[in-house]
Amino acid sequence: MAERGYRSPVREKHAEETRRMIVEAATELFAERGYGRTSVAAVAAAAGVAVNTVYTSVGGKPALLIALAEDGVADEAALETDRLVAASSDPREIIRLVAEGTGKVRRRRQKALAVLLDNRDADPDVAAAAEVALRGIRDRIAVVAARLVEVGGLRGGLSRKKVEQILWFYFGIEAWRTARGFGWSWAEAGGWLAEQATKALVSAGVTPR
Repeated sequence: MAERGYRSPVREKHAEETRRMIVEAATELFAERGYGRTSVAAVAAAAGVAVNTVYTSVGGKPALLIALAEDGVADEAALETDRLVAASSDPREIIRLVAEGTGKVRRRRQKALAVLLDNRDADPDVAAAAEVALRGIRDRIAVVAARLVEVGGLRGGLSRKKVEQILWFYFGIEAWRTARGFGWSWAEAGGWLAEQATKALVSAGVTPR
């Protein structure tokens, strides 16, 4: 009988912590110096690990970009929003949850998103990682759109695709960047975006709960 491989929870926790420190260090350096001017050695030094540890834990520079994009997609605030949206049957509440959830993720991941979105035209590696991040957001919004159509209470004539597009308009990357660019607080921006999205999507005959 083949022996089962032993998995040490302590070792796995340490490996995950090491990976987290490396990705965070890479994000800070990419934001400060730019992707092209940041070396793997610099990331290792900032994270307090050996260069080889960066490669074994995450990979080279392209892998570091993908890692910071994937970490944003799997942010715990986004996962919690997914659960809350799935449990709600109130379209107004769902939109409010999306506003709160996307706001939390944008606030926590703003440096990483800036690295990806501001430099995607300059480097194919950055462009590939940016697409991972954007696809993750689009996929999540598509799930919300399907949930809104399922629970009902929407304005007449809205297809699932149109609902998805409206959600992207109000809660996609550019909407948050524009609102924040006006100098609005995160709470002010989220409240306004939720209000406008509700007007665009929810039937006037649906009573707020």
